[in-house]
Amino acid sequence: MSNKEAAINIIENIPESQMGYILNMLQNFQMALEDAADDAFCQRLYEDYLNDDDPEKNEGVEIEKFVSEGI
Repeated sequence: MSNKEAAINIIENIPESQMGYILNMLQNFQMALEDAADDAFCQRLYEDYLNDDDPEKNEGVEIEKFVSEGI
């Protein structure tokens, strides 16, 4: 029996009156997984930035120049 089948088997034996709690837990778990994936993506972007050897990566651009030149 797969993990999914085992989980479904457990859910099928939970009283309907308790299903709202189970649904809430599953939704929270799903959001936590999505947040973890977002965090990992941001961490990779940050590490890529730190490891970038472009000498101009730390130079800023004034907002007016950014707007006027469409940088």
